[in-house]
Amino acid sequence: MKQKNKTSRYTSFLNTQIIQNELQCKKCDDIIYSEHVHDFKYCKCGSVAVDGGMEYLRRVGNVADSIERSMHMDVSALEDCKEALLWAEDNWRNDLGAVLAIMRALRKHELLDMSKFE
Repeated sequence: MKQKNKTSRYTSFLNTQIIQNELQCKKCDDIIYSEHVHDFKYCKCGSVAVDGGMEYLRRVGNVADSIERSMHMDVSALEDCKEALLWAEDNWRNDLGAVLAIMRALRKHELLDMSKFE
Protein backbone atom coordinates (compact mmCIF):
# COMPACT_ATOMS: atom_id res chain seq x y z
CA MET A 1 0.00 0.00 0.00
CA LYS A 2 1.44 3.34 -1.04
CA GLN A 3 1.77 5.89 1.74
CA LYS A 4 0.48 9.41 1.12
CA ASN A 5 2.93 12.26 1.37
CA LYS A 6 1.62 14.20 4.37
CA THR A 7 4.14 17.04 4.09
CA SER A 8 1.84 19.29 2.07
CA ARG A 9 -0.88 18.96 4.70
CA TYR A 10 1.47 20.33 7.38
CA THR A 11 2.96 23.22 5.47
CA SER A 12 1.92 26.82 5.31
CA PHE A 13 2.30 29.23 2.42
CA LEU A 14 5.87 29.82 3.66
CA ASN A 15 6.79 26.16 3.06
CA THR A 16 7.49 25.51 6.73
CA GLN A 17 6.56 22.71 9.10
CA ILE A 18 5.59 23.24 12.73
CA ILE A 19 8.05 21.17 14.75
CA GLN A 20 7.05 22.34 18.24
CA ASN A 21 3.72 23.87 19.29
CA GLU A 22 4.55 25.41 22.66
CA LEU A 23 3.75 28.34 24.97
CA GLN A 24 5.03 29.52 28.33
CA CYS A 25 2.56 31.15 30.71
CA LYS A 26 3.86 34.39 32.24
CA LYS A 27 1.57 34.00 35.26
CA CYS A 28 2.47 30.48 36.44
CA ASP A 29 5.66 29.95 34.37
CA ASP A 30 4.24 26.64 33.09
CA ILE A 31 5.47 25.47 29.67
CA ILE A 32 2.75 23.69 27.72
CA TYR A 33 2.85 22.02 24.33
CA SER A 34 0.45 20.28 22.00
CA GLU A 35 1.76 16.94 20.74
CA HIS A 36 -0.90 16.10 18.15
CA VAL A 37 -3.81 17.68 16.32
CA HIS A 38 -6.44 17.51 19.10
CA ASP A 39 -4.08 17.71 22.10
CA PHE A 40 -5.63 20.74 23.85
CA LYS A 41 -3.76 21.73 27.04
CA TYR A 42 -4.13 24.54 29.59
CA CYS A 43 -1.30 25.80 31.77
CA LYS A 44 -1.46 25.11 35.55
CA CYS A 45 -3.25 28.38 36.34
CA GLY A 46 -5.67 28.15 33.39
CA SER A 47 -4.64 31.48 31.84
CA VAL A 48 -3.61 30.14 28.40
CA ALA A 49 -3.92 26.97 26.34
CA VAL A 50 -2.43 25.41 23.21
CA ASP A 51 -3.86 23.08 20.59
CA GLY A 52 -3.13 21.77 17.12
CA GLY A 53 0.02 19.69 17.42
CA MET A 54 2.09 20.03 14.27
CA GLU A 55 -0.95 20.80 12.08
CA TYR A 56 -1.84 24.31 13.31
CA LEU A 57 -1.22 26.75 16.17
CA ARG A 58 -4.29 27.47 18.27
CA ARG A 59 -4.08 29.75 21.28
CA VAL A 60 -6.80 30.16 23.91
CA GLY A 61 -6.92 32.69 26.73
CA ASN A 62 -5.07 35.94 27.17
CA VAL A 63 -2.20 35.62 24.72
CA ALA A 64 -0.54 38.65 26.35
CA ASP A 65 0.00 36.37 29.38
CA SER A 66 2.18 34.01 27.32
CA ILE A 67 5.55 33.72 25.65
CA GLU A 68 5.43 32.02 22.26
CA ARG A 69 7.90 29.11 22.13
CA SER A 70 6.76 27.31 18.99
CA MET A 71 9.25 26.39 16.29
CA HIS A 72 8.89 26.08 12.53
CA MET A 73 11.34 24.56 10.10
CA ASP A 74 11.75 24.86 6.35
CA VAL A 75 10.32 21.71 4.75
CA SER A 76 13.41 21.13 2.60
CA ALA A 77 15.66 21.32 5.67
CA LEU A 78 13.42 18.87 7.50
CA GLU A 79 13.52 16.48 4.53
CA ASP A 80 17.33 16.73 4.45
CA CYS A 81 17.43 15.84 8.17
CA LYS A 82 15.23 12.80 7.54
CA GLU A 83 17.46 11.73 4.65
CA ALA A 84 20.55 12.17 6.84
CA LEU A 85 19.04 9.93 9.49
CA LEU A 86 18.16 7.26 6.91
CA TRP A 87 21.67 7.49 5.47
CA ALA A 88 23.15 7.00 8.95
CA GLU A 89 20.95 3.95 9.58
CA ASP A 90 21.70 2.45 6.14
CA ASN A 91 25.44 2.92 6.72
CA TRP A 92 25.43 1.40 10.20
CA ARG A 93 26.38 4.63 11.97
CA ASN A 94 26.07 4.65 15.76
CA ASP A 95 23.99 7.25 17.62
CA LEU A 96 26.75 9.84 17.40
CA GLY A 97 27.12 9.24 13.66
CA ALA A 98 23.39 9.76 13.19
CA VAL A 99 23.44 12.99 15.20
CA LEU A 100 26.42 14.30 13.23
CA ALA A 101 24.72 13.48 9.92
CA ILE A 102 21.67 15.49 11.00
CA MET A 103 23.89 18.34 12.19
CA ARG A 104 25.53 18.46 8.75
CA ALA A 105 22.07 18.76 7.17
CA LEU A 106 21.18 21.59 9.56
CA ARG A 107 24.46 23.36 8.82
CA LYS A 108 23.80 23.07 5.08
CA HIS A 109 20.59 25.05 5.63
CA GLU A 110 22.36 27.52 7.96
CA LEU A 111 20.22 26.43 10.90
CA LEU A 112 23.11 25.95 13.33
CA ASP A 113 24.74 28.75 15.27
CA MET A 114 28.29 27.93 14.27
CA SER A 115 29.71 30.27 16.91
CA LYS A 116 28.61 27.68 19.51
CA PHE A 117 31.04 25.14 18.02
CA GLU A 118 34.24 27.16 18.25
